[in-house]
Amino acid sequence: MNYQLNKIYSEYASVHQVCREALAVSDAADIHSILIGGSLLGMVRDKDFLPWDKDVDFCVYQDQAGEVFSLEANFREAGFECRKHYVGVRTEQQLASGLALLHAIAERLSAAGISYVLATGALLSLYRDGALSAEADTLALLIPAMTEPELSDTAALFNDFSVRFSSVSQGLGKGLTLEHDGWRINLFNFNEVDGKWFWRDLNCEHWVDANLLEAPVSLNVGDYNFRVPKQTEAFLEARYGSHWHVASRSKFSHGRLPAFLQVYKAGVMVDYIIHYQIVEKTYWFEPNANVISTAGFLPTEIQPTTAGDLCFPVHPEIFLQEHYGEWQTPVKTWNGAVDNPTLVPNKETLERILTYYDRTSALL
Repeated sequence: MNYQLNKIYSEYASVHQVCREALAVSDAADIHSILIGGSLLGMVRDKDFLPWDKDVDFCVYQDQAGEVFSLEANFREAGFECRKHYVGVRTEQQLASGLALLHAIAERLSAAGISYVLATGALLSLYRDGALSAEADTLALLIPAMTEPELSDTAALFNDFSVRFSSVSQGLGKGLTLEHDGWRINLFNFNEVDGKWFWRDLNCEHWVDANLLEAPVSLNVGDYNFRVPKQTEAFLEARYGSHWHVASRSKFSHGRLPAFLQVYKAGVMVDYIIHYQIVEKTYWFEPNANVISTAGFLPTEIQPTTAGDLCFPVHPEIFLQEHYGEWQTPVKTWNGAVDNPTLVPNKETLERILTYYDRTSALL
């Protein structure tokens, strides 16, 4: 089986507008969003966003993590799709709750005559290990392609859930996001074009050359039964590589923290990355990257830019020198970030944060 991941990005001209629209939402909630990453590099060195950078990165400090994560409904009302991400591990009780919740969702779909299969990390962990991964953040299922009204009818099956969001593109459903009992579950619409099948998650299209919903088979996990693709092992190998059956090393041993909120619109991703200040250093968990620490994000100042007024560190050169080496030299294409001299392992960073912030659990 073949698996391919495509990332969808906008034209460069859209970045400025989407940045302004995202900040209109977060600024209205008095969120202190500080420009960082490649977005900061471009604005400081070139006086504009880098033409190849279609993600806008903001730092938000730990004291506003809960407020940032609570803005999902506001962002969606403004036309954004959203992804909330936590890092760390769940307790055995939380994992049992998640498995029961996943089964309850599957049972409701089956009772309504809606086919489904487990997908991504939920499929991998339950098929390989017979249990959800302790580091599981979100769970996912694939459901058939649906029109907007059909997706709304499916959402109505979960009226008792604490959060329900539908995502639609050009009249066709992308998926349904549910939250309940501390878990976030995505029901992705599985579409077909010219004999290939795909589902979409924010700016990513996941393509396979087999209909994973066709003739699913049963997977027993304890007292529960789930539907999984008939070609489960072929799919897992295509998606995760030939060593999919070997459990990866754990990144964390205990604790769980908010990491970032991603909002997506018109091909542009805006990341609100939660930063934890410990004395002179700042620690955070970047999307799909390692933990990095640096100094120099505070204090801040507002400056006019091509994307409107943005909040800058007063001393951006500290971060830029640490991450981009010869950052002052203009380049015409992406030349990569340098190896960060203050790279800190995920587990160590989480332990430092949890030790320093004895009330961090209130953010969850």
